[in-house]
Amino acid sequence: MWSPLVGWVLLACGGSIVHAQSETSSPAAQILLEQTPLVDLPDLPVPMVGPVIDRNEIGIAVGAFTLYPTLEVQGGYDSNVYATTTPAVGSPFTVVKPFVELKSEWLNHSFRMVAGGGFGFYSNASSQNFWNGYAIADGRLDIQRDFFATALVGVRRQTEALGTPNTVIASSPTVVDSIPIELGLYQRFNRFFYDLKASATRYRYSDNSIIYDGSLPAASRNRTEFEERVRFGYEIIEDIDVWVSPGLNQRIYEQFINAYGQERDSTGWFLNFGTTIRFTEKTSLEGYVGYTTQTFVSDGAATPAVSFGLIGTWNGYEPLTIRPSFIRSINESAYSNYQNYVSTTLGIDFTYDIHDAWQLVGGTGFNIAQYSPVPGSGVGPRTDYFWRASLGLLYSLRPQLQIGPLYEHSTGSSTDVASGGPSYTRDVISIRLVAKR
Repeated sequence: MWSPLVGWVLLACGGSIVHAQSETSSPAAQILLEQTPLVDLPDLPVPMVGPVIDRNEIGIAVGAFTLYPTLEVQGGYDSNVYATTTPAVGSPFTVVKPFVELKSEWLNHSFRMVAGGGFGFYSNASSQNFWNGYAIADGRLDIQRDFFATALVGVRRQTEALGTPNTVIASSPTVVDSIPIELGLYQRFNRFFYDLKASATRYRYSDNSIIYDGSLPAASRNRTEFEERVRFGYEIIEDIDVWVSPGLNQRIYEQFINAYGQERDSTGWFLNFGTTIRFTEKTSLEGYVGYTTQTFVSDGAATPAVSFGLIGTWNGYEPLTIRPSFIRSINESAYSNYQNYVSTTLGIDFTYDIHDAWQLVGGTGFNIAQYSPVPGSGVGPRTDYFWRASLGLLYSLRPQLQIGPLYEHSTGSSTDVASGGPSYTRDVISIRLVAKR
């Protein structure tokens, strides 16, 4: 089960990866971002991707707050902008990604705001130009020792890039605007604790071109997702917790009957068993395994799945930092013939301090999307596969300025290419310039 006071983490990720058609130093996080609802990402240290921020060397004091601005510029070449089998269209591109974080330095309570975006330009494929953005605020209100309330609210604009999981096929990408809201309450009694969360996320889609047959139009995808969950835990020894987390969800579409005559409202429940281990200040892991099911209100059709997740940071060897990103969940489908799909994402990213100012960055991510046919649609099950791997270097001209090359390779395949499943290979090479203050 995820710790949901983390919408800001996802949005911070968006500041670094922004768009699937531009390369990223963190492919596991990229695929996770593409597949996971806004408030379901794990509570990973910031930044989840890109160059690591050293709080001791950067930041601007603003009263009782510290401001962390970052600007990243990437320029390179994408060998297959439209993610097609043939003919592949290549294009030079430029991506500009500003990001800023404002964080309180109070002894009690906490408040944080993050904002950023991405602006991409393709000289040979202007239909794929994009701009994305987000702003989010979260905070903690300390009531007593080991007893506090949390809140989060934000806005986000994200492009559904071609060649990514569950993407509507069109000449220009669809855009989704979302608004996440979340409230939480945490309390610890000696070794026992509970963590109660309630969240709502509104999704609104915009089609920028004619979509292909079999894809749901934007108005038929607009919805609000609600989730209520609680975690009951026990600290068996210092820095090792075990817990159980039951929860419910409701997915309510704005169109009760969509463009294909379907009712897609559904309810779901889950039960997860997990553990959290804090080895050191820099190394911690959280994993779980459980069961989840999503049931449609109209006909009672259900999609069950075994769920699991593993997230965290390992820094047992000082120069090397490894971040696993594993998750399995049931997500909403963008296609009329499939009611939803089980998404399995397995990924790992790393940074390695080679020597002095040189840093190696990279990783790999693999996603399996298993689609469940709509009863009576006449189509069979479909499975899509996506793989992405990247490797790059960063050289620190000074602590606030880094530059280096990055190479990324990605592929997509499907058991049903004829019905719109992915089938492509893509290579991207670029130069990144990262400035922090």
